Amino acid sequence: MSGPEARRAPQQVRGPTRVLVVDDSPVIRLLLEDVLSAVGYEVWVAEDGASALAIMASRRPDVVLTDLNMPRMDGFALLTEIRSRPAFAEVPVMIVSSEDAESKMARGRAAGVAGWIVKPFEPAELIEALWRLNI
Repeated sequence: MSGPEARRAPQQVRGPTRVLVVDDSPVIRLLLEDVLSAVGYEVWVAEDGASALAIMASRRPDVVLTDLNMPRMDGFALLTEIRSRPAFAEVPVMIVSSEDAESKMARGRAAGVAGWIVKPFEPAELIEALWRLNI
C-alpha cells in the first residue's frame, strides 16, 4: 500500500509498543507522550540519558526517541550506551532534535540511529516515521 491509504492505516498500533521518550523539556515530553499515547503506544519518559538508562535497567523499550542536547548525558552518549549493551543493542533509536546539521546527522547514521526528526515537527510525521520502522 502506498500514498494516502498507507498514511491512514492503521489508526491505532496493533498492540502495546513501548516507547521511551528522552528529552529535557517537560513540554516536549508531554507533547510526545500525548501524541504517542493517542495512537496506542505505551510511553515512558525520561529527562536525560542517565534517567533513560535507569528506566532501561528494569524495562526494555521497543524504540527510544531521544533529543540530543540534554544535561548529564546527551543523546549521542545515550546512543553509545544503548549500543554497548547486548540486551539493548538492537533497540531502534530515533533522534528528535532541533539539530539539523549534516555533520550531526552523519554522526548519528554512523552510530546506528534508525531515524531523525527535526523539531518543530508535525505529530503525523513522527507517527509515520515509527510506522516506517514497523513500530
